[in-house]
Amino acid sequence: MQPNSSRRGRAGPAAGACAGRRSSGRVSGGELFDFLAQKESLSEEEATSFIKQILDGVNYLHTKKIAHFDLKPENIMLLDKTIPIPHIKLIDFGLAHEIEDGVEFKNIFGTPEFVAPEIVNYEPLGLEADMWSIGVITYILLSGASPFLGDTKQETLANITAVSYDFDEEFFSQTSELAKDFIRKLLVKETRKRLTIQEALRHPWIMPVDNQQAMVRRESVVNLENFKKQYVRRRWKLSFSIVSLCNHLTRSLMKRVHLRASEDLRNCESDTEEDIARRRALHPRRRSSTS
Repeated sequence: MQPNSSRRGRAGPAAGACAGRRSSGRVSGGELFDFLAQKESLSEEEATSFIKQILDGVNYLHTKKIAHFDLKPENIMLLDKTIPIPHIKLIDFGLAHEIEDGVEFKNIFGTPEFVAPEIVNYEPLGLEADMWSIGVITYILLSGASPFLGDTKQETLANITAVSYDFDEEFFSQTSELAKDFIRKLLVKETRKRLTIQEALRHPWIMPVDNQQAMVRRESVVNLENFKKQYVRRRWKLSFSIVSLCNHLTRSLMKRVHLRASEDLRNCESDTEEDIARRRALHPRRRSSTS
């Protein structure tokens, strides 16, 4: 997968997408997952308030035929974490692309853990890819576990193309069937059968149709214990990756500096040799005469 090389806080064509409304406020509340990892408890009702905001932001994009293509926890920020339910802002539009009718778009990019099967398989891409990523994010938010993450990138991508995941009882014992249904309908390989953004917003887990469904959300809880464990591991891996990247860039820079210095030295030596040869040509040595 091609890494996202754009600036993390870069504002793209829908930088104002925040909970479905325009906003020019600074992102000062940190990442959503950082905020959740500090909570002592979290009901599904509270969780859906955050997922709903993510959906609203993506809806803003999709109504303009723009796909984000890099939805992941690190790109979901809070405007202000001092209020109980902070407002969310999507960031980093470096991979965002406008989907045009009749124009085929293919690419292999994004973060392996969150990319849709059609990206892995180099198939035509559309807005549906974002919906898959929302399914992965929701799965992680509710359990701490990642549905397709393998020990290697290749294993992760193989799990994605095979849609190989389950709701392990160890992580989902207190998760409602409504929440699982929401995830199942997003993690669908066939793009035509995957929930659209409008269908996701109308799903009963997001918008209960009766008191029974609303009560299920209130009584079901997020597995914060495992979420916190996996959060620490995720942050450690991210920090390790950043340090590794910095070391790689430093070594590359030092190598370039060394090569440039060596090249300059060779050029200098060459210039000196040429200068000496030129002087000798202009001032030939006189032969000594013998009496």
